[in-house]
Amino acid sequence: MLQNNVFAVFDGLGTPTHLAAVSFLNSEKIPDVFVASGCECWNQPSAYPYTFGWQLDYVREGKILGQYVAQHFKGKKVGYFYQDDEFGMDGVKGLDYQIPKSMVVSRESYVPTNVNIAPQVAALRASGAQVVVSFSIPAFTALLRLFSLKLNYSPQLVVSNVGSDPITLSGLLEAFAKQGGATVNGNALTAGIITDGYLPTLGNASNSWIALFRKVHDTYDKSAPFDGNVLYGEAVGYTFVQAMLKAGRNPTRASLVSAIQAGLPSGPAVASYAYSMSNHAGITGAYMGVINNGVLVQQGPVLATDTSPSGAITAYSGTEQQAPANGIPAP
Repeated sequence: MLQNNVFAVFDGLGTPTHLAAVSFLNSEKIPDVFVASGCECWNQPSAYPYTFGWQLDYVREGKILGQYVAQHFKGKKVGYFYQDDEFGMDGVKGLDYQIPKSMVVSRESYVPTNVNIAPQVAALRASGAQVVVSFSIPAFTALLRLFSLKLNYSPQLVVSNVGSDPITLSGLLEAFAKQGGATVNGNALTAGIITDGYLPTLGNASNSWIALFRKVHDTYDKSAPFDGNVLYGEAVGYTFVQAMLKAGRNPTRASLVSAIQAGLPSGPAVASYAYSMSNHAGITGAYMGVINNGVLVQQGPVLATDTSPSGAITAYSGTEQQAPANGIPAP
């Protein structure tokens, strides 16, 4: 990295992997922008002045999901299924801010190196959990669904955004079932999953951002499915171009950091960014949705909140921005 005179690191993937690099990047004053992880840990301007999150962080997401569960499943028994690292634990923190402890009957974690989650699913079933809230990567969301089917266990699934892209999840369900000698309909198995979205839903073809990103996809990447992963990549890429344009015609590392800290337009995000000198968190809100016929269908307004235990969850009052006709960001 030092030998190659790296200007910045963009969209570094994963919580545990990026935690291994974040101190080095900041010690070398390398802009570490828009980490591909919702860990609250990226928002530490005093410790990591060069690091910025982008996607909705897992604590805010947990609060929004938790409020929905507390309101819509009052009196039901709730179980948690989560990855045993900052991803899952941040999500659980947010859930616990909203869901009464008396409702939570089971807390089951997994590690991504062990695909045998039969004991965790059995424990959730034995607890009588009628609703399972999952902070899981897509493969383990699929495994949760399939292991539950094997046990004839059908709780309502409420899944974090990371683990609920309908196209990705459907493909994994079909592939995993095939490995076990079974044939399933992936779309049928994702139907009814409740989740959240901080970008426009792919099912809304009339949305200006979806139209723009599909046009870019069909022009340059048509062989890949137009799924949540592609949408994420195009959206965060758009934000990076916004930041670079704002950093000036002859950008420096310092001018890039200053540009982001001065605030960026929300662009394709459904809620504003938190960026300032004292806040390096990204998107501040999301809407709730239900997967139906292989697409996420928005339910209700965009909700915004902070990461504090008592911070209110309110309907977002900002105005949705429209994609530029020429597709080129404005700084």
